[in-house]
Amino acid sequence: MAKGGSLAAKVYFTEASIDEGEQVLSEKARRLFLAGKFGKCFQKGDFTAVKVHVGEEGNTTYIKAPCLKGLVEELQKLKTKPFITDTSTLYTGRRHNAIDHTILATDRGFGVLGLGIPFLAPDGLFGTAETPVRIDGELEKEVSIAADIVRCQSILSVAHFTGHCATCAGATLKTLGMGCASRKGKMRQHSALKPKIKKGKCARCGVCESHCPTGAITRDKLQAHIDQDKCIGCAECVAMCRFDAVEYDWKQESEILQKSVAEHALGVLRGKEGRAVFFNFLVSMTRDCDCFDQAHMPTMVPDIGIVASTDPVAVDRAAIEMVETRGGQKLATLIGNARLDWRFQIEHAVRIGLGRAEYECIEVS
Repeated sequence: MAKGGSLAAKVYFTEASIDEGEQVLSEKARRLFLAGKFGKCFQKGDFTAVKVHVGEEGNTTYIKAPCLKGLVEELQKLKTKPFITDTSTLYTGRRHNAIDHTILATDRGFGVLGLGIPFLAPDGLFGTAETPVRIDGELEKEVSIAADIVRCQSILSVAHFTGHCATCAGATLKTLGMGCASRKGKMRQHSALKPKIKKGKCARCGVCESHCPTGAITRDKLQAHIDQDKCIGCAECVAMCRFDAVEYDWKQESEILQKSVAEHALGVLRGKEGRAVFFNFLVSMTRDCDCFDQAHMPTMVPDIGIVASTDPVAVDRAAIEMVETRGGQKLATLIGNARLDWRFQIEHAVRIGLGRAEYECIEVS
């Protein structure tokens, strides 16, 4: 694990497994919150966004609502006004608009009946309620963030660590940068991704065509084709193709995407310096993210635990290194795409001042 001197970020860790049950995971997360003295990041009367991923319909490996109970109770003790939140997706599904998303979240316990606090979509009915945030980054001077994420006073981010077909790692930075951006912000992040169909690989099954949210994919007698003018780079075709028929320039395009994710995360936290805490749950870790509508997706490594920090970069680097140590391989190999490199998002996040890569791991029993 990365070590550092007095400037190293503190990352708190506790061993945990999904087999211990949701109540145990909830209490372990609470112990990390108390050990890190994270209560100092929240003030009485704060509208506190508890950022989660409720899992796409059909997905069963997402972090279940009862696992958050202890964290929510700690926020309530501090007299904040917490709310569960997540933004709409670019792709078509149960999380594509605020109404369907809220119903799905409520059905899964992410609401008043399950956690004692409401689920609120921060980007409005269709993902278009946004606020521009000036960041003066290397790629973006201004980013489009969900309006109520900008308006709230503090954030408790709870990310489920997974692999990702375009960013390699899906953890806190992605939860913030992509998960808190408006529809416009998401499209901006994905704009670098320009997929193509490999000649001779396409089976003409039509799965990519049916999942494309913009109708950019059509088929002729030989293969599918992608209209680059209609494509928004959401990567649904990559995720859904079972025949390895969709390709990107992974090195260049993934690098730009990861950097853009980091810059949008910077926009999310602008004005909330010292007012945010970040948890990564390293359990049920699948090769692909919780946006997949598949049940019981296979895990890439055994459960490890939970890590938490006030530094979003350090908490992700710690999580990635723990996963690679447990798996005995690089993360890109574990998820099945050795062309990817998670370091782009970490190094860029450090460069733009989002956090530190050096960390001290403090184990909590």
